[in-house]
Amino acid sequence: MADFAYSARDTAGKLVSSNLQAADRKEALRKIRSRGLTPIKVASGGGSASVKPVKAKHKEAKKSKSVFARKSSKPVKVGRKHVLPFLKNFYELHKSGLPIAEALRILSGRVKDPAQQTINKGLLRNIQEGKSFSDSLADMGKVFDSGAINLIGAGETTGNLHEVLDRLIEYMVNRREMRNKVITSMVYPCIILIAAIIVVALFLFVLMPKMQGLFDSLGGELPFATRMLLGLSDFLLYVGPFILGGLFFLSTALWRWKKTERGGLIVDRFLLRIPLVGSMVIYSETTQITQTLGLLLENGVTTVEAFKLTERTIGNRFIAQEFRDARQKVTEGIAVSKALEGMGVMPDIMIDLISVGENTGNLVPSFYEVTRIFQERLGQILSLLTGVISLGALLFAFAFVALIAFGIVSAIFSVSSSLSH
Repeated sequence: MADFAYSARDTAGKLVSSNLQAADRKEALRKIRSRGLTPIKVASGGGSASVKPVKAKHKEAKKSKSVFARKSSKPVKVGRKHVLPFLKNFYELHKSGLPIAEALRILSGRVKDPAQQTINKGLLRNIQEGKSFSDSLADMGKVFDSGAINLIGAGETTGNLHEVLDRLIEYMVNRREMRNKVITSMVYPCIILIAAIIVVALFLFVLMPKMQGLFDSLGGELPFATRMLLGLSDFLLYVGPFILGGLFFLSTALWRWKKTERGGLIVDRFLLRIPLVGSMVIYSETTQITQTLGLLLENGVTTVEAFKLTERTIGNRFIAQEFRDARQKVTEGIAVSKALEGMGVMPDIMIDLISVGENTGNLVPSFYEVTRIFQERLGQILSLLTGVISLGALLFAFAFVALIAFGIVSAIFSVSSSLSH
């Protein structure tokens, strides 16, 4: 057995320094956490862990402040996209047994990305000033959301920080993959649609005016299909800029109106009524809700607080409003499954699975099962929506090109027959 001197913080945030005996550093950390403490510094060989380490921390804090101040002359933008890389790096070090401050110190010197350095040095400075890890994250509230901060705080209190981080990282990866899947699924149909519009525009604005000059020089009466195409070409050529300007004005006005509370509520509610699009929104928000609730409840957050934090992650304002009413019902003591059923947008199978989990005392696994099912359904909806848009764009392009070809060919036959007479 070896002697270890340690500095740690209790649940009230008070600094505690003492000694203990353990076989190795990992066991020493386990013993410290079993006492309800969050280790800050652990040194082997006994000795004092109170005065000198604290002085060293103050020196390093001043050093980190000077480095941070020196580099702050050029502002570094730090946002939510930097959270996941930071958590992954921090988790790898912390699960190996390193204290929080030591892991942050190592990351501060290892990472090269300026945004990551800003996060690590800011958190390390707060830890050295005596704040807990969750409080340090809360000081960077524009970067870390409240749900993640509360989860990490619960992990600190229960001594399961690395397990909470593992779940949190998995949740954030799944959420990012789902968002990327939605974006990538819409790339192909958008390309097809743009290509179709370009082809039609070339026929109308380049080919048809040249054909009109040729037909006018040859004389003769043109067929109805050809005259219709020529008229459409002239109409779009002269009126098209005004139409585009009007569409731009309307879209800008709609976008600004959607930013308002009432406008956003109406638009988001209308989206739910569009075939396929509405199902995609519901499945996407459902997986977001169930995954967040499961993660929060699994790590000791109360049901009411979990509903409150989950509400902030919902993108659709109408669903968020209905979820707020469900949260109020849960606060009043109504069962979770009944409260969610009252929203009117959740699929029946989701309510049934949650009700079974609630009755058997396995609510968290039920939430994760619902998440898995509706992630699969979301993928199916995305594939179907992609196919519909792609097919519609291709049919539109082919039909218009066929109409143009028919108009040109019929005009050629009409002109040639008039010339032969």
